[in-house]
Order: sequence, then structure tokens, then C-alpha cells
Amino acid sequence: MGRAQSTVPRDERGIVLAIVLVMIFALVTAVYSFQRRAIIDTTIATNRLEAAEADALAKGGLRVAEMLVMVVRAKHREGDAGGENPLSGDDRGGSDPAGLPGAAAGGAGVDMLWQSIGNFPFQLDDDHVLRIEIEDEGAKLNLNALVPPSGAPAAVAGASSGDEDEDDEDASDDPPPDDGEGTEASEEAIEYLTEVIQYVADGMDARPEEKNYDAAAIAENILDFMDGDRTAVNGRSEDEYYRRQSPPYAAWNQPLLSVDQIGLIEDVDPTLLAELRHYVTVHPIGSTAGINLNRAEPWVLKLVYAGPSGNMRLIDDQMVEDIFKLRDKGKKICDSEGSDPACVPRAEVGNGDLANGSVYPEASLPAKPVVFRVVSSATVGDITRRFEAIYDTRPNPGPQLLSWRRLRGSD
Repeated sequence: MGRAQSTVPRDERGIVLAIVLVMIFALVTAVYSFQRRAIIDTTIATNRLEAAEADALAKGGLRVAEMLVMVVRAKHREGDAGGENPLSGDDRGGSDPAGLPGAAAGGAGVDMLWQSIGNFPFQLDDDHVLRIEIEDEGAKLNLNALVPPSGAPAAVAGASSGDEDEDDEDASDDPPPDDGEGTEASEEAIEYLTEVIQYVADGMDARPEEKNYDAAAIAENILDFMDGDRTAVNGRSEDEYYRRQSPPYAAWNQPLLSVDQIGLIEDVDPTLLAELRHYVTVHPIGSTAGINLNRAEPWVLKLVYAGPSGNMRLIDDQMVEDIFKLRDKGKKICDSEGSDPACVPRAEVGNGDLANGSVYPEASLPAKPVVFRVVSSATVGDITRRFEAIYDTRPNPGPQLLSWRRLRGSD
């Protein structure tokens, strides 16, 4: 007998093959989706771990900086007392190779430490890097110096500390009631701040129409926001604009506690505020001292207002260059030459214009750093966390943390 013939139709065998292929495709898709989800979950877990490590490392950097500013405070006070200094070139408190006395040499040594620490990141391993930058707030223009308080300065302890998930906001909706004893901005302050705002606006990296600010109006608004009365320079109520905002608030009418508060002022937009951060500060709170000529960056030095009364102006580029030439030689500007060989009187700086009249706001030179801005930046893997803190070394036992916040973006 012949072999039995298959009774399965040819088209049915094709359907089975299609079903098998569909099942294989579904299985491959399921495996791929599972692997993709596993990779995403692993990446999320890794990022969270790296973020937590970066947060902890950056906050640890703030503690390191706090220790450094404590050393700065101790060394400068030791120098004032004329004590021996272990950081000097001579272990017995003698002179360093440059001929500076022991205390002065130690002060210079510790200053070099905190000023240059940002150039040397801490490479803990291939995936953990910490960078600490410390700045002297006195090397910027202190806006509070333009409206000196008539009575006791605002309590430094009143500055709030930030939260790691929210930017610091030191301004409340309503300042204390006006007691009628506040100060008003002087004409000199208005003229000076107008020139400062115009200079800052002109230097902004933006199209001309984007930086077309009314510098005089902004200067008046800033000073009105800080002075102790409720009447604006032009005679209107200072709160007229602020009460129309949502939520409404009032002019601060006391020394500013944070640069962020400038963003609450009429006509100051986020772009201008971001630019002003490079030039101005509000620390030391309650201080009337001007820019520290021996530490300020060149763009801040351009804000120095000098000359005889009635003819004061921002110093020119040549004077800025002359000041930096002195720094390169290890010299510093002083009110008088004294016994420090590094001191150069104002009359001998450049063409002598710094001694022709006065400097506004006045700064006693050489000035010791008392308030520091610290930025601690930690990178773990692909995650970077940055924190900013303000330390005041004046209180005892000190230093006092005035505020801190987590920096975001280009802050």
C-alpha cells in the first residue's frame, strides 16, 4: 500500500507559522520592555544616590569653608593684638621672606588660603569632586551703605536661612511700622546709584531694546525701598506700586537682608537683578563702608565714585589698571603709609585722583574681610549640587550663618 497522504491543508500550516512569529515578537517585546524598565529604574536609583551624595558633599564643603573663615577671623584679630602667628615665615613670630611682620605675614598667608581655595578642587576620587569658592562681600558695592540707618542697624540674626528645595526669600510682606526716625536717601546717593545702574545696564549682554532701563527711576526706587520713610523721592507714596502686586506688600524701609529683595523693587526685572548680583551686596548689614579697593574685581572697581564734591564720577579704566598693577606687585592701598611696607597711599595710586577729593561711599583701607560668601559645588557622577552661604565673622564666638540656599541654573 502506498504511504498515507497528509490531510492538513497547506494554508493552515501557514497560519501556525504566523502565530508562532507573533508569539516570538510579543515575547521579544516583553523582554525588551522589561529590560528597558529595569535600566530606567537602575538609572533613577543611581541618580538619586548620586544626588544625595552630592548634597551631602556640598554641605560638607560649607562646613570646611566655615572652618576657614573662623581661621581668617582668628588670624586678623591676632594681628590686631600684635600676637605671634604660626602662619608666618618665622616660627617664633618673626618676619617672612618678604619682610612683613609675623602677624601681618600670617594674615596674608591665611588670606591667600581662602582666596585661592577655589583654584584647587578636592578630587576625592574619579566620581566625587568638591570645589569651594570664598568671596569677601566687602569687595562689592554694599547697597545698605547708601542709606545709613539712623539708629541701631537691623539685627543680623534676623536673616533667615534657606531651604534646600526653595530659594531664599528674606523679605516678608509687611515691614515693621514706620516710626518716623528713618533716614532719607541723599542727593549724592541718588546721583551715584543712577550712574551705577546705567553702567551695569550698558554692560549687559543683551539687545539695546532689552536693556533700555530708566536708571534714575530705578535708583530712586531702590533707595526708597530701603529708606526709613513712606514717601518716595518724587513725593508719591512708596507703597503705591507694591500694594497693587499679587500678593500685595509694602516697601521694606530698613536695611536689606538679601540681594534677592532687590527683585521686589519697582522696575527691577529678573534680567537686571541677575546682572546686579555681580556688582552689589547687602553685607555687612548696617555697615556704611564702601568698596574694598584691594579685593574688588575690575568690573566692581569701575563702580568706585571719586573726586571733589560736586564733580565726583566713576573711576576710569586707567585707574582700574593702575590698582591691579599694584596688586601684582604685592602692594595694597592704604589711608596712610604707616609701618607696613606693602602700603601705598591713595595719592600715589595712578594719577592721584583717589586722593583728589573723596571716595563715596568711603571705605577705610586696608579693610579686613568680615562677611564672606561661600559657594560649595559638589559633583558626583553626572549630578552637581551647589549651595551658597553667607557667613558673618563679627559676632562672638562666630562665625554666624546669615543665610544659605541651593543655587539653581546660572545663579
